[in-house]
Amino acid sequence: MFVLKNAWAQLMRHKWRTLLTTLIALLVAFGALFGLALQQANDTAATDYDALAPASVVRMTAKQSAQYNGADVSWVKHYLTTSNYNDYYSIVTGQSITLSNVNASMSVPVRQTKDSIQAIAGTDDQDADKTGGEFTLKAFTSVQTARDNELGRYTVVKGKHLSYSGKAPKGALISQALADKNNLKVGDEITVASPSDASKTVKLTVRGIYIYNDATAPAGKGSDAKLAKDNRDNAIYVAYATLYESGITNEEATDWSKPNLSYVFEFSSMSDYNKYKAKAAKKVADGYEIASPTIDAYEAKVAPLKALVSRVGVATTIVLPIVGGVLLLALVLLGVTRRSNEIGMALVSGVTRGRMGWQFMVEVFLPTLVGLAIGLLAGGFGAKPLGAALTGGYSTPMTAAIMWRVVGLGVAAAIVLAIIAAIRVACFGNAALFRSRDTTATPSVDTQNSADTTDDTSDTVSDNAQQEA
Repeated sequence: MFVLKNAWAQLMRHKWRTLLTTLIALLVAFGALFGLALQQANDTAATDYDALAPASVVRMTAKQSAQYNGADVSWVKHYLTTSNYNDYYSIVTGQSITLSNVNASMSVPVRQTKDSIQAIAGTDDQDADKTGGEFTLKAFTSVQTARDNELGRYTVVKGKHLSYSGKAPKGALISQALADKNNLKVGDEITVASPSDASKTVKLTVRGIYIYNDATAPAGKGSDAKLAKDNRDNAIYVAYATLYESGITNEEATDWSKPNLSYVFEFSSMSDYNKYKAKAAKKVADGYEIASPTIDAYEAKVAPLKALVSRVGVATTIVLPIVGGVLLLALVLLGVTRRSNEIGMALVSGVTRGRMGWQFMVEVFLPTLVGLAIGLLAGGFGAKPLGAALTGGYSTPMTAAIMWRVVGLGVAAAIVLAIIAAIRVACFGNAALFRSRDTTATPSVDTQNSADTTDDTSDTVSDNAQQEA
């Protein structure tokens, strides 16, 4: 009781130092937990990357795409053909790779027709004979291919998704913006015309209305599009069979009826994808590259996490504990260095060194462990939501292993600091003890100064004397 009572009195006598010790311990514990949770999430992201089953496409490079002119029909010479994709597939078979699936998408511009659906105008529209039309009719073979849509992932907000089994052969999806402009609803019929022959029309039924998940369109694909067909809100999505059977595409053509084909090879593992990519790169023509929508999407997902780890990872797991440890050590030393009179008078009064050592240790333990406990609770419950908020929703869960690691290091640090405080009592020499006794037996000539030097210890000495009595 003596030890706890005197330790508490000393802590309350120096409230700001006590509070500062608690706050530093709290911040170090919370920061360490958060930093380790981020690092663990980053390690998990790397493991998950290696476990991806990536889809592969051959696409134009950014440099080649930048030369696009939607009013110049000669642009279709850049489109890949089925023959090109057969060459790529021969690499798959030559490497004894088994694909998990093969999907495809294709697109052509189509014309708006009189008394039917009208496109959202571009900023610099030209005649449909030059552009092929005001809409882009884009087809997918599967839901997954639709999700990898380069114009952006979309959500159907009214009606139904496309049927890839052929149950709705005329079904089409239009954007909410296009539906609003034309006062269209699910079930309405729309008519579009061939890019090369305005008299050849295709009738479609609005099966669903979509909106894009991302608020900002790629550059030149939104309201800034020069041509109406390049505005992604003018994209009409259909099943692959719907476009294929429409008769408005011709792979051998040199006009806009030549479809822009994209085959998607879906691999079972990263190793298979890398093996294929290394070989296929030699067959890909200039202006094209092999890429993976799966990998692109995953890297975009973890990019905020990696950026956060690069900014705060070292700071929270290394710098903060070191700086916090140094500050706590400084506070401990500040709290025990100028207490020779207190120690000497206590020993003269019969208090043992052991008791005084325990008192000094408790003075360190109490604020440090309280701060550590609060920091652990805050970090344990707050690391996951805070991490999700700072990484765009990526999970940064707290695990028992991380918690116990910080608990162990925190308690060990508190013990070391407490031992350092106790050493102050152990190192108090006999000569200093006798000086303390002389001071108490022979008052100084300057009574006021003597009172000042003993003021901080009077309460403790009084407690010591009462305890011994």
